[in-house]
Amino acid sequence: MSRLLIEDAAVVSVDPAIGDLERASILVEDGAIVAIAPDLSADAERIDARGMIAMPGMVDTHLHTWQSPVRGILADGNIPDYLRGIRLHLAELMRPEDMYVGNYLGALDAIDNGVTTIVDYCHNILTPDHAHEAVRGLLDAGIRGLYGHGMTPITTNTWGESKGGSTTTGDPGSSATRERLAREIRETYFRSDDQLLRFGMAPQEFAIAPAEDVVREFALARELGARITQHANQVIVRQLFEDVEVLHRHGLLGDDLLLVHCTFNTDHEWELLRDTGTMVSVCAETEMQMGMGFPAIREATEFTPGPSLGIDCVSGTGHDMLSHGRLVLQATRWRDDEPGYRRMVAPQEMRWRTGDALRWLTRNGAAAAGVGDLVGSLTPGKRADIVLLDMETVRTAGWNRREPGGAVIAQANASNVDTVLIDGRVVKRHGRLVHVDVDDALRRMRASHDHLWEAMDAGGGFIPQPPVDIPLYRERA
Repeated sequence: MSRLLIEDAAVVSVDPAIGDLERASILVEDGAIVAIAPDLSADAERIDARGMIAMPGMVDTHLHTWQSPVRGILADGNIPDYLRGIRLHLAELMRPEDMYVGNYLGALDAIDNGVTTIVDYCHNILTPDHAHEAVRGLLDAGIRGLYGHGMTPITTNTWGESKGGSTTTGDPGSSATRERLAREIRETYFRSDDQLLRFGMAPQEFAIAPAEDVVREFALARELGARITQHANQVIVRQLFEDVEVLHRHGLLGDDLLLVHCTFNTDHEWELLRDTGTMVSVCAETEMQMGMGFPAIREATEFTPGPSLGIDCVSGTGHDMLSHGRLVLQATRWRDDEPGYRRMVAPQEMRWRTGDALRWLTRNGAAAAGVGDLVGSLTPGKRADIVLLDMETVRTAGWNRREPGGAVIAQANASNVDTVLIDGRVVKRHGRLVHVDVDDALRRMRASHDHLWEAMDAGGGFIPQPPVDIPLYRERA
Protein backbone atom coordinates (compact mmCIF):
# COMPACT_ATOMS: atom_id res chain seq x y z
CA MET A 1 0.00 0.00 0.00
CA SER A 2 1.32 3.46 -0.95
CA ARG A 3 0.49 6.27 1.46
CA LEU A 4 0.98 10.01 1.18
CA LEU A 5 0.15 12.65 3.79
CA ILE A 6 -0.27 16.27 2.71
CA GLU A 7 0.18 18.21 5.95
CA ASP A 8 -1.10 21.54 7.19
CA ALA A 9 -2.62 23.01 4.04
CA ALA A 10 -5.57 25.32 3.77
CA VAL A 11 -8.13 23.06 2.08
CA VAL A 12 -10.62 24.14 -0.57
CA SER A 13 -12.57 20.92 -0.94
CA VAL A 14 -15.42 22.05 -3.28
CA ASP A 15 -17.45 19.49 -1.34
CA PRO A 16 -20.41 21.10 0.48
CA ALA A 17 -20.17 18.54 3.28
CA ILE A 18 -16.55 19.45 4.01
CA GLY A 19 -16.28 23.08 2.92
CA ASP A 20 -13.11 25.13 3.24
CA LEU A 21 -10.68 24.42 6.09
CA GLU A 22 -8.14 26.95 7.30
CA ARG A 23 -5.71 24.17 8.21
CA ALA A 24 -5.97 20.43 7.61
CA SER A 25 -4.12 17.40 6.30
CA ILE A 26 -5.08 15.01 3.51
CA LEU A 27 -4.29 11.31 3.63
CA VAL A 28 -3.96 9.48 0.31
CA GLU A 29 -3.77 5.70 0.04
CA ASP A 30 -3.27 3.82 -3.23
CA GLY A 31 -4.31 6.85 -5.24
CA ALA A 32 -7.50 7.63 -3.30
CA ILE A 33 -8.31 10.28 -0.70
CA VAL A 34 -9.14 8.49 2.56
CA ALA A 35 -9.25 11.30 5.13
CA ILE A 36 -9.24 15.10 5.44
CA ALA A 37 -8.89 16.57 8.93
CA PRO A 38 -6.63 18.68 11.14
CA ASP A 39 -3.69 16.93 12.79
CA LEU A 40 -3.88 13.65 10.88
CA SER A 41 -1.08 11.22 11.63
CA ALA A 42 -0.01 8.26 9.50
CA ASP A 43 3.01 6.21 8.54
CA ALA A 44 3.32 7.78 5.10
CA GLU A 45 5.44 9.88 2.78
CA ARG A 46 4.90 13.49 3.78
CA ILE A 47 4.43 16.72 1.87
CA ASP A 48 4.78 19.86 3.97
CA ALA A 49 2.02 22.11 2.70
CA ARG A 50 2.26 24.96 5.19
CA GLY A 51 1.50 28.23 3.42
CA MET A 52 -0.24 26.35 0.61
CA ILE A 53 -3.84 25.86 -0.50
CA ALA A 54 -4.92 22.35 -1.48
CA MET A 55 -7.66 22.25 -4.10
CA PRO A 56 -9.05 19.68 -6.55
CA GLY A 57 -7.23 19.34 -9.83
CA MET A 58 -8.89 21.55 -12.41
CA VAL A 59 -10.71 20.26 -15.48
CA ASP A 60 -10.44 21.81 -18.95
CA THR A 61 -13.52 20.61 -20.81
CA HIS A 62 -12.58 21.81 -24.28
CA LEU A 63 -9.03 21.76 -25.62
CA HIS A 64 -7.71 21.38 -29.17
CA THR A 65 -4.52 19.99 -27.71
CA TRP A 66 -2.99 19.25 -31.12
CA GLN A 67 -2.48 22.97 -31.79
CA SER A 68 0.23 23.33 -29.11
CA PRO A 69 3.16 23.55 -31.59
CA VAL A 70 1.82 26.88 -32.90
CA ARG A 71 1.09 28.48 -29.56
CA GLY A 72 -0.05 32.08 -29.87
CA ILE A 73 -0.15 32.15 -33.66
CA LEU A 74 -3.74 33.38 -33.48
CA ALA A 75 -3.29 35.97 -30.73
CA ASP A 76 -4.97 38.63 -32.89
CA GLY A 77 -7.21 36.32 -34.91
CA ASN A 78 -10.95 35.88 -35.28
CA ILE A 79 -12.98 32.92 -36.56
CA PRO A 80 -12.34 33.60 -40.29
CA ASP A 81 -8.60 33.80 -39.51
CA TYR A 82 -8.83 30.55 -37.54
CA LEU A 83 -10.63 28.76 -40.34
CA ARG A 84 -8.26 30.01 -43.05
CA GLY A 85 -5.06 29.57 -41.06
CA ILE A 86 -5.67 26.57 -38.82
CA ARG A 87 -8.46 24.48 -40.34
CA LEU A 88 -7.73 25.04 -44.03
CA HIS A 89 -3.93 25.34 -44.01
CA LEU A 90 -2.01 24.26 -40.90
CA ALA A 91 -4.21 21.21 -40.29
CA GLU A 92 -3.16 19.53 -43.52
CA LEU A 93 0.54 20.20 -42.83
CA MET A 94 0.53 18.31 -39.53
CA ARG A 95 2.47 15.04 -39.61
CA PRO A 96 1.66 12.19 -37.22
CA GLU A 97 4.71 13.14 -35.14
CA ASP A 98 3.38 16.69 -34.87
CA MET A 99 0.11 15.32 -33.52
CA TYR A 100 2.07 13.36 -30.91
CA VAL A 101 4.08 16.39 -29.86
CA GLY A 102 1.02 18.64 -29.79
CA ASN A 103 -0.91 16.31 -27.53
CA TYR A 104 2.09 15.36 -25.38
CA LEU A 105 3.31 18.89 -24.72
CA GLY A 106 -0.22 20.24 -24.62
CA ALA A 107 -1.16 17.79 -21.87
CA LEU A 108 2.05 18.58 -19.97
CA ASP A 109 1.19 22.27 -20.26
CA ALA A 110 -2.20 21.54 -18.72
CA ILE A 111 -0.63 19.62 -15.83
CA ASP A 112 1.92 22.37 -15.26
CA ASN A 113 -1.02 24.80 -14.87
CA GLY A 114 -2.84 22.61 -12.33
CA VAL A 115 -5.22 20.98 -14.82
CA THR A 116 -5.43 17.26 -14.09
CA THR A 117 -8.24 16.35 -16.52
CA ILE A 118 -8.82 17.50 -20.10
CA VAL A 119 -11.42 16.88 -22.76
CA ASP A 120 -9.26 16.70 -25.87
CA TYR A 121 -11.23 17.69 -28.98
CA CYS A 122 -9.02 16.01 -31.56
CA HIS A 123 -10.56 17.11 -34.87
CA ASN A 124 -7.45 16.85 -37.04
CA ILE A 125 -7.31 13.15 -37.96
CA LEU A 126 -5.84 13.10 -41.45
CA THR A 127 -4.71 9.46 -41.37
CA PRO A 128 -4.89 6.54 -38.95
CA ASP A 129 -1.33 7.33 -37.86
CA HIS A 130 -2.43 10.83 -36.84
CA ALA A 131 -5.04 9.32 -34.52
CA HIS A 132 -2.68 6.76 -33.00
CA GLU A 133 0.00 9.36 -32.33
CA ALA A 134 -2.50 11.78 -30.80
CA VAL A 135 -3.61 9.13 -28.31
CA ARG A 136 -0.03 8.10 -27.55
CA GLY A 137 0.86 11.71 -26.75
CA LEU A 138 -1.88 11.93 -24.13
CA LEU A 139 -1.03 8.54 -22.65
CA ASP A 140 2.66 9.39 -22.34
CA ALA A 141 1.85 12.69 -20.63
CA GLY A 142 0.03 10.83 -17.84
CA ILE A 143 -3.01 13.11 -17.72
CA ARG A 144 -6.54 12.10 -16.85
CA GLY A 145 -8.90 12.87 -19.67
CA LEU A 146 -11.26 12.15 -22.47
CA TYR A 147 -9.75 11.64 -25.90
CA GLY A 148 -12.39 13.08 -28.24
CA HIS A 149 -11.83 11.29 -31.54
CA GLY A 150 -12.75 13.74 -34.31
CA MET A 151 -14.93 12.55 -37.18
CA THR A 152 -14.33 15.48 -39.54
CA PRO A 153 -12.81 14.46 -42.93
CA ILE A 154 -10.19 17.22 -42.96
CA THR A 155 -9.33 17.44 -46.65
CA THR A 156 -12.79 17.01 -48.19
CA ASN A 157 -15.41 18.56 -45.93
CA THR A 158 -14.27 21.90 -44.58
CA TRP A 159 -15.48 25.40 -43.99
CA GLY A 160 -13.85 26.50 -47.24
CA GLU A 161 -16.44 24.69 -49.35
CA SER A 162 -19.34 24.32 -46.91
CA LYS A 163 -22.83 25.44 -47.80
CA GLY A 164 -24.16 24.70 -44.34
CA GLY A 165 -24.90 20.99 -44.45
CA SER A 166 -25.05 20.51 -48.20
CA THR A 167 -25.13 16.87 -49.29
CA THR A 168 -23.08 17.78 -52.35
CA THR A 169 -19.88 18.38 -50.38
CA GLY A 170 -17.54 15.85 -48.86
CA ASP A 171 -16.27 12.44 -49.86
CA PRO A 172 -19.19 9.99 -49.70
CA GLY A 173 -16.80 7.08 -49.35
CA SER A 174 -15.06 8.48 -46.28
CA SER A 175 -17.73 7.72 -43.67
CA ALA A 176 -17.06 3.98 -43.51
CA THR A 177 -13.31 4.59 -43.36
CA ARG A 178 -13.70 7.00 -40.46
CA GLU A 179 -16.02 4.60 -38.66
CA ARG A 180 -13.48 1.78 -38.96
CA LEU A 181 -10.75 4.00 -37.56
CA ALA A 182 -12.88 5.03 -34.57
CA ARG A 183 -13.49 1.36 -33.79
CA GLU A 184 -9.78 0.59 -34.18
CA ILE A 185 -8.73 3.35 -31.79
CA ARG A 186 -11.35 2.29 -29.24
CA GLU A 187 -10.23 -1.33 -29.36
CA THR A 188 -6.49 -0.57 -29.34
CA TYR A 189 -6.25 1.89 -26.46
CA PHE A 190 -9.51 1.91 -24.54
CA ARG A 191 -10.48 -1.67 -23.74
CA SER A 192 -11.09 -0.77 -20.10
CA ASP A 193 -13.32 2.07 -18.99
CA ASP A 194 -11.43 2.15 -15.69
CA GLN A 195 -8.33 4.05 -16.80
CA LEU A 196 -6.98 7.60 -16.70
CA LEU A 197 -7.61 8.28 -20.38
CA ARG A 198 -11.04 7.38 -21.74
CA PHE A 199 -12.55 7.24 -25.20
CA GLY A 200 -14.85 9.91 -26.53
CA MET A 201 -15.99 11.13 -29.93
CA ALA A 202 -16.42 14.53 -31.57
CA PRO A 203 -18.97 14.25 -34.39
CA GLN A 204 -18.87 16.65 -37.31
CA GLU A 205 -20.36 20.11 -36.95
CA PHE A 206 -23.72 20.80 -38.52
CA ALA A 207 -22.17 23.76 -40.35
CA ILE A 208 -20.15 21.41 -42.53
CA ALA A 209 -22.06 18.12 -42.62
CA PRO A 210 -25.57 16.91 -43.43
CA ALA A 211 -27.64 16.08 -40.38
CA GLU A 212 -27.94 12.43 -41.41
CA ASP A 213 -24.12 12.06 -41.25
CA VAL A 214 -24.00 13.57 -37.77
CA VAL A 215 -26.86 11.36 -36.58
CA ARG A 216 -24.96 8.31 -37.79
CA GLU A 217 -21.83 9.43 -35.91
CA PHE A 218 -23.81 9.91 -32.69
CA ALA A 219 -25.17 6.38 -33.06
CA LEU A 220 -21.64 5.02 -33.51
CA ALA A 221 -20.41 6.88 -30.45
CA ARG A 222 -23.19 5.48 -28.31
CA GLU A 223 -22.63 1.99 -29.64
CA LEU A 224 -18.97 2.30 -28.59
CA GLY A 225 -19.87 3.69 -25.16
CA ALA A 226 -18.14 6.97 -25.94
CA ARG A 227 -18.91 10.26 -24.27
CA ILE A 228 -19.75 12.80 -26.99
CA THR A 229 -18.58 16.39 -27.40
CA GLN A 230 -19.53 18.78 -30.19
CA HIS A 231 -19.26 22.44 -31.13
CA ALA A 232 -22.69 24.10 -31.14
CA ASN A 233 -24.05 27.50 -32.15
CA GLN A 234 -20.74 29.36 -31.93
CA VAL A 235 -21.21 31.33 -35.15
CA ILE A 236 -23.90 33.75 -36.32
CA VAL A 237 -25.38 31.90 -39.25
CA ARG A 238 -29.04 31.77 -38.28
CA GLN A 239 -30.18 31.46 -41.88
CA LEU A 240 -28.62 28.01 -42.10
CA PHE A 241 -29.03 26.03 -38.92
CA GLU A 242 -29.82 25.93 -35.20
CA ASP A 243 -27.65 23.18 -33.77
CA VAL A 244 -29.52 22.45 -30.54
CA GLU A 245 -32.84 22.42 -32.37
CA VAL A 246 -31.46 19.86 -34.83
CA LEU A 247 -30.03 17.76 -32.00
CA HIS A 248 -33.42 17.80 -30.27
CA ARG A 249 -35.29 16.96 -33.47
CA HIS A 250 -33.18 13.83 -33.94
CA GLY A 251 -33.32 12.76 -30.29
CA LEU A 252 -29.59 13.28 -29.73
CA LEU A 253 -29.57 15.36 -26.53
CA GLY A 254 -28.62 13.43 -23.39
CA ASP A 255 -26.44 13.20 -20.31
CA ASP A 256 -23.57 11.72 -22.32
CA LEU A 257 -23.29 14.91 -24.42
CA LEU A 258 -21.03 17.91 -23.82
CA LEU A 259 -21.77 20.86 -26.10
CA VAL A 260 -19.19 23.58 -26.62
CA HIS A 261 -19.87 27.34 -26.72
CA CYS A 262 -23.66 27.63 -27.33
CA THR A 263 -23.15 31.40 -27.38
CA PHE A 264 -25.82 31.88 -30.05
CA ASN A 265 -28.46 29.49 -28.75
CA THR A 266 -31.97 30.86 -29.12
CA ASP A 267 -34.15 31.12 -26.00
CA HIS A 268 -36.08 28.12 -27.30
CA GLU A 269 -32.89 26.09 -27.65
CA TRP A 270 -31.92 26.77 -24.06
CA GLU A 271 -35.34 25.51 -23.01
CA LEU A 272 -34.78 22.38 -25.09
CA LEU A 273 -31.64 21.62 -23.05
CA ARG A 274 -33.48 21.76 -19.73
CA ASP A 275 -33.68 18.37 -17.97
CA THR A 276 -31.76 16.52 -20.72
CA GLY A 277 -28.53 16.30 -18.69
CA THR A 278 -26.59 17.83 -21.60
CA MET A 279 -23.73 19.98 -20.33
CA VAL A 280 -21.98 23.02 -21.84
CA SER A 281 -18.32 24.03 -21.96
CA VAL A 282 -17.82 27.81 -21.89
CA CYS A 283 -14.55 29.00 -23.49
CA ALA A 284 -14.70 32.68 -22.62
CA GLU A 285 -11.33 33.94 -23.78
CA THR A 286 -11.65 32.35 -27.21
CA GLU A 287 -15.31 33.31 -27.53
CA MET A 288 -14.72 36.95 -26.63
CA GLN A 289 -11.61 37.23 -28.81
CA MET A 290 -12.72 35.41 -31.93
CA GLY A 291 -16.20 36.81 -32.46
CA MET A 292 -18.14 33.90 -30.96
CA GLY A 293 -20.33 35.95 -28.66
CA PHE A 294 -20.52 36.41 -24.89
CA PRO A 295 -19.80 33.44 -22.58
CA ALA A 296 -23.11 31.83 -21.69
CA ILE A 297 -22.52 31.11 -18.00
CA ARG A 298 -25.89 32.48 -16.92
CA GLU A 299 -27.87 30.35 -19.39
CA ALA A 300 -25.83 27.21 -18.77
CA THR A 301 -26.42 27.65 -15.05
CA GLU A 302 -30.18 27.96 -15.50
CA PHE A 303 -30.86 25.36 -18.19
CA THR A 304 -28.18 22.66 -17.74
CA PRO A 305 -26.56 20.78 -14.83
CA GLY A 306 -24.04 23.63 -14.77
CA PRO A 307 -21.35 25.26 -16.89
CA SER A 308 -17.76 24.09 -17.15
CA LEU A 309 -14.78 25.95 -18.60
CA GLY A 310 -12.44 25.25 -21.52
CA ILE A 311 -9.36 27.01 -22.84
CA ASP A 312 -10.15 25.88 -26.42
CA CYS A 313 -7.13 26.95 -28.49
CA VAL A 314 -3.65 27.64 -27.14
CA SER A 315 -3.00 28.83 -30.70
CA GLY A 316 -4.76 31.89 -29.30
CA THR A 317 -4.66 32.05 -25.50
CA GLY A 318 -2.58 30.48 -22.72
CA HIS A 319 -3.61 27.68 -20.38
CA ASP A 320 -3.89 29.52 -17.06
CA MET A 321 -7.25 28.15 -15.90
CA LEU A 322 -7.21 30.09 -12.62
CA SER A 323 -6.96 33.40 -14.45
CA HIS A 324 -9.53 32.15 -16.95
CA GLY A 325 -11.97 31.37 -14.14
CA ARG A 326 -11.48 34.85 -12.70
CA LEU A 327 -12.08 36.48 -16.09
CA VAL A 328 -15.30 34.52 -16.63
CA LEU A 329 -16.52 35.39 -13.14
CA GLN A 330 -15.91 39.11 -13.62
CA ALA A 331 -17.40 39.15 -17.11
CA THR A 332 -20.50 37.36 -15.82
CA ARG A 333 -20.83 39.83 -12.96
CA TRP A 334 -20.59 42.73 -15.42
CA ARG A 335 -23.23 41.18 -17.65
CA ASP A 336 -25.71 41.01 -14.76
CA ASP A 337 -24.97 44.60 -13.73
CA GLU A 338 -24.94 46.16 -17.21
CA PRO A 339 -28.73 46.72 -17.59
CA GLY A 340 -28.60 48.84 -14.44
CA TYR A 341 -25.71 50.91 -15.77
CA ARG A 342 -27.85 51.96 -18.72
CA ARG A 343 -30.42 53.31 -16.23
CA MET A 344 -27.69 54.83 -14.02
CA VAL A 345 -28.57 52.40 -11.21
CA ALA A 346 -25.70 51.04 -9.14
CA PRO A 347 -25.63 47.29 -8.40
CA GLN A 348 -26.60 46.39 -4.83
CA GLU A 349 -26.00 42.64 -4.69
CA MET A 350 -23.22 40.27 -5.74
CA ARG A 351 -24.98 37.30 -7.34
CA TRP A 352 -21.96 35.48 -8.78
CA ARG A 353 -19.43 34.32 -6.18
CA THR A 354 -15.92 32.89 -6.21
CA GLY A 355 -17.46 29.58 -5.16
CA ASP A 356 -19.32 29.50 -8.48
CA ALA A 357 -16.06 29.86 -10.38
CA LEU A 358 -14.46 27.10 -8.32
CA ARG A 359 -17.29 24.75 -9.26
CA TRP A 360 -16.95 25.64 -12.95
CA LEU A 361 -13.26 24.71 -12.78
CA THR A 362 -13.64 21.50 -10.77
CA ARG A 363 -16.91 19.71 -9.92
CA ASN A 364 -18.81 20.83 -13.00
CA GLY A 365 -15.83 20.11 -15.22
CA ALA A 366 -15.45 16.60 -13.85
CA ALA A 367 -19.14 15.93 -14.46
CA ALA A 368 -18.87 17.30 -18.01
CA ALA A 369 -15.90 15.01 -18.69
CA GLY A 370 -17.84 12.01 -17.38
CA VAL A 371 -15.66 11.51 -14.28
CA GLY A 372 -17.66 13.37 -11.64
CA ASP A 373 -17.83 10.21 -9.52
CA LEU A 374 -14.04 10.02 -9.45
CA VAL A 375 -12.67 13.56 -9.20
CA GLY A 376 -13.70 17.21 -9.04
CA SER A 377 -13.69 17.63 -5.26
CA LEU A 378 -11.49 16.70 -2.33
CA THR A 379 -13.80 14.04 -0.96
CA PRO A 380 -12.78 10.84 0.86
CA GLY A 381 -13.33 7.98 -1.56
CA LYS A 382 -12.51 9.99 -4.67
CA ARG A 383 -9.25 9.68 -6.57
CA ALA A 384 -6.44 11.97 -5.44
CA ASP A 385 -6.22 14.57 -8.20
CA ILE A 386 -4.90 17.39 -6.03
CA VAL A 387 -3.21 20.74 -6.67
CA LEU A 388 -1.16 22.64 -4.08
CA LEU A 389 -0.90 26.39 -4.59
CA ASP A 390 2.07 28.10 -2.95
CA MET A 391 0.64 31.29 -1.49
CA GLU A 392 3.79 32.33 0.40
CA THR A 393 5.06 34.45 -2.49
CA VAL A 394 5.48 38.18 -2.97
CA ARG A 395 2.52 38.06 -5.37
CA THR A 396 0.07 36.51 -2.89
CA ALA A 397 1.45 37.27 0.60
CA GLY A 398 -1.31 38.50 2.89
CA TRP A 399 -3.98 36.25 1.34
CA ASN A 400 -7.21 35.71 3.24
CA ARG A 401 -6.60 32.51 5.21
CA ARG A 402 -10.16 32.47 6.51
CA GLU A 403 -11.57 32.23 2.99
CA PRO A 404 -9.06 30.21 0.97
CA GLY A 405 -11.58 29.53 -1.80
CA GLY A 406 -11.92 33.23 -2.46
CA ALA A 407 -8.13 33.56 -2.48
CA VAL A 408 -7.83 30.84 -5.13
CA ILE A 409 -10.08 32.63 -7.61
CA ALA A 410 -9.42 36.27 -6.75
CA GLN A 411 -5.66 36.17 -6.17
CA ALA A 412 -3.91 33.07 -7.50
CA ASN A 413 -2.76 32.18 -11.00
CA ALA A 414 -0.79 29.42 -12.69
CA SER A 415 2.50 30.63 -11.22
CA ASN A 416 1.26 29.54 -7.78
CA VAL A 417 0.92 25.89 -8.83
CA ASP A 418 3.65 24.17 -6.80
CA THR A 419 2.56 20.53 -6.64
CA VAL A 420 0.21 18.39 -8.71
CA LEU A 421 -1.03 14.86 -8.02
CA ILE A 422 -2.92 12.76 -10.56
CA ASP A 423 -4.48 9.58 -9.18
CA GLY A 424 -2.22 9.95 -6.15
CA ARG A 425 0.96 10.17 -8.21
CA VAL A 426 3.09 13.29 -7.78
CA VAL A 427 3.69 14.68 -11.29
CA LYS A 428 4.79 18.19 -10.32
CA ARG A 429 6.77 19.17 -7.22
CA HIS A 430 8.39 22.44 -6.17
CA GLY A 431 7.17 24.04 -9.38
CA ARG A 432 8.66 21.46 -11.79
CA LEU A 433 7.24 18.47 -13.65
CA VAL A 434 8.91 15.35 -12.23
CA HIS A 435 7.36 12.45 -14.13
CA VAL A 436 8.77 13.12 -17.63
CA ASP A 437 12.00 14.22 -19.30
CA VAL A 438 11.15 17.89 -19.75
CA ASP A 439 14.27 18.69 -21.80
CA ASP A 440 13.45 15.93 -24.28
CA ALA A 441 9.84 17.10 -24.50
CA LEU A 442 10.94 20.65 -25.27
CA ARG A 443 13.38 19.38 -27.91
CA ARG A 444 10.55 17.54 -29.63
CA MET A 445 8.40 20.66 -29.50
CA ARG A 446 11.06 22.87 -31.05
CA ALA A 447 11.50 20.44 -33.94
CA SER A 448 7.74 20.27 -34.60
CA HIS A 449 7.31 24.03 -34.27
CA ASP A 450 10.13 24.76 -36.72
CA HIS A 451 8.88 22.21 -39.24
CA LEU A 452 5.35 23.60 -39.22
CA TRP A 453 6.46 27.21 -39.61
CA GLU A 454 8.71 26.27 -42.52
CA ALA A 455 5.87 24.32 -44.15
CA MET A 456 3.44 27.22 -43.69
CA ASP A 457 5.93 29.71 -45.11
CA ALA A 458 6.46 27.47 -48.14
CA GLY A 459 2.70 27.47 -48.70
CA GLY A 460 2.25 31.22 -48.51
CA GLY A 461 2.36 31.94 -44.79
CA PHE A 462 -0.07 31.20 -41.98
CA ILE A 463 -3.00 32.64 -43.98
CA PRO A 464 -2.11 32.42 -47.69
CA GLN A 465 -3.23 35.35 -49.82
CA PRO A 466 -5.70 36.03 -51.27
CA PRO A 467 -7.77 34.61 -48.41
CA VAL A 468 -9.92 31.54 -49.06
CA ASP A 469 -13.57 32.46 -49.34
CA ILE A 470 -15.69 31.41 -46.32
CA PRO A 471 -19.26 31.43 -47.64
CA LEU A 472 -20.93 31.24 -44.22
CA TYR A 473 -19.19 34.43 -43.14
CA ARG A 474 -19.25 36.32 -46.43
CA GLU A 475 -23.03 35.95 -46.63
CA ARG A 476 -23.44 37.62 -43.21
CA ALA A 477 -20.52 40.08 -43.28
